[in-house]
Amino acid sequence: MVFSGDLPFYREIHKELVRELFDKGYDQKIRFIVQRPNPDTLAWSNAVRKVIAYDASLIIVYGSGAARAALYESSSIPIIYAAVYEPERSGIKGKNIRGVGYRVPVSSIIRYLRKTGDIKKIGVLYSDSEPSTKTQYNDVKDVCKTLSIDVVKIPIRRPGEIGERLRLLSYDSLLLTSSALVNKYFPDYILIFRKKSVPMVAIMEGLEEYSLITLSSDPRKQGAILAKNLIQFINNRDIDSIKNTALLKNSLTFNMKLAIELGLDIPIELLTESDRVIK
Repeated sequence: MVFSGDLPFYREIHKELVRELFDKGYDQKIRFIVQRPNPDTLAWSNAVRKVIAYDASLIIVYGSGAARAALYESSSIPIIYAAVYEPERSGIKGKNIRGVGYRVPVSSIIRYLRKTGDIKKIGVLYSDSEPSTKTQYNDVKDVCKTLSIDVVKIPIRRPGEIGERLRLLSYDSLLLTSSALVNKYFPDYILIFRKKSVPMVAIMEGLEEYSLITLSSDPRKQGAILAKNLIQFINNRDIDSIKNTALLKNSLTFNMKLAIELGLDIPIELLTESDRVIK
């Protein structure tokens, strides 16, 4: 089992997976070898190699970074993934891989953001090493083109680049993709970002205290489906018996406290449609 990073979102998926296996009496039928590497290409590959060296009969991966590494390192060992945005479009596909994908409607989060103020230039933080986050960037770019909003491309390869680019680039709002690299290290540079006094939105839960709007897939639902897939594999020993699942339902969180601090509008629509409001 390889995490793309030690993030709350992945931990919630894993917690639900373990709970489901215990409830259904499968907890004694499987032994996890868990790897939580730093979110970078070499670390992911090394983690997958360690799992393979233990003669694993199956590799479970969280996030597109670890998923791509697993596909690269092994074409024969079955792989089951979770927390991968638009897997097919992101290149997370093959004969030996199945899993739980999801989609967040970026058009909705940008629409909500525009209701809080005049947005003309949105920066998008993503990772070149995590293919799903590049797909998210492209989705944001396509939506913003129709809305006449400029998009500032902010690819991140190393943690230190986050602070540097937050400080030097010009933008009036920021969108965090589901990049493990970005989400793990963004809090280290929050003081730099706050000097900009602009709103941030996110498409993965975990940084709600910093994010004005968060529209995220439910990690617990992903964990439950992952458990179902794993049980099916235990019973059948055949990756082809597992069907890919695409989760489309998302949870909306609005940080009203942050909106007030930034002097933004507080639209009634956000208050009524949010699943959670931070006051």
